[in-house]
Amino acid sequence: MKLPSIAFVGVLLAACSVTASPDLSGPVPLAHGAAASFTPLVEASSGAPSCVHPADAPLDPGSRAIAMLYRQPTTRQVTVTLDGTGTPVRYLDVRGDLSESDDRPADRTTIGLYLEQGYAVLSNREGAGPPDMLEVPLDEVLTSPRLGDPSREMQHVMATCAGAV
Repeated sequence: MKLPSIAFVGVLLAACSVTASPDLSGPVPLAHGAAASFTPLVEASSGAPSCVHPADAPLDPGSRAIAMLYRQPTTRQVTVTLDGTGTPVRYLDVRGDLSESDDRPADRTTIGLYLEQGYAVLSNREGAGPPDMLEVPLDEVLTSPRLGDPSREMQHVMATCAGAV
């Protein structure tokens, strides 16, 4: 068997190009805008939920988090963080890919409400691509039926799961 010459291999390698995957380790650009311009990539799930303990929720001293997990038809976890007095301070609705692994990423929509600060962050991520993130005023999303009525969903999580986890 005759091997190709080193010059021929060099020409072949020079003709190849490599496209690097996007670097997601740094900050993701956050645009400011209106909630009306955001369309969830993954719709809200309305199957039978169960209460779960959100192990990865960031907590301040004295606060706690409660969550509701929907498994069908689309995976969705809604987490409400309560301060020491039981007042909600954060709401996080993650739909689609709930994993932290990049092995087989799927589409994900995230709706985060920062109740004390008065703003929300809406995000869509297609597969392994970088997320598109939009910061909007809280009052534009709090009762939005297009986004699953976060205020009503937050009350549902609190009423159903506060004593369960």
